[in-house]
Amino acid sequence: MKVFCRTILLLSCLLSATLPSRAQQPGAVSSAPTVTFKFHWDDGHPWTDYTVTLAENGATHFAGTANASDNGDGESFQQDFTMSEANRQKVSEWAKGANYFQGQFESKQKNIARTGTKTLEYHSGEANSSMSYNYSPNPNIQQLTKLFQSIALTLDYGRKLAFQYRFDKLGMDTRLKELTDMQASGLAEELQAIEPILRKIADDPNIMHIARLEAKQLLKSASSGPSAASQPTSQP
Repeated sequence: MKVFCRTILLLSCLLSATLPSRAQQPGAVSSAPTVTFKFHWDDGHPWTDYTVTLAENGATHFAGTANASDNGDGESFQQDFTMSEANRQKVSEWAKGANYFQGQFESKQKNIARTGTKTLEYHSGEANSSMSYNYSPNPNIQQLTKLFQSIALTLDYGRKLAFQYRFDKLGMDTRLKELTDMQASGLAEELQAIEPILRKIADDPNIMHIARLEAKQLLKSASSGPSAASQPTSQP
């Protein structure tokens, strides 16, 4: 009888010891929050579709499809980068201000121009919420829309500069000036995401001097952090 009792006690202890490890098995729902912005518009330029997914640690994934009228084939494009801490905090604050996208945020005004379907999603463990809209008067939604759309524009310029670096170096000056103007207006964000191509241009002695200067100035902007233009504005 004593042997039987000791055996039962031993089995109970072994079972208790295995429970924590089972709770941490791969496949368990992660509680780390993510914010995702999706865009779709058949007439959208430069992208007809794209998705930006931001994790709590700043890891950001972009996947988009370019408008076929821009390059003839509607090619797909993907890029990973780390979002700046400043913009990460802004996204967190704006998502919280928008009740993590729970509720109705679409404008009830009539005759508002269609500018594509946008979707904001929030995932944190088993808590999931999302909302889609064309235009929202909510300032938090507007700020999130502006930031993610500015990131999409920046990455588009990065991929186009990479193409021109290979096939049209003389045309880079104009595109770099455009990007500089966009950055000054707060329409280009997370320039560090395209730092490799900017540095390649800046360091290439075979590139026109003016283009190299533009690239160097953009690199300085990338190292100084995100744009200071952060006041609520109407969505493009």
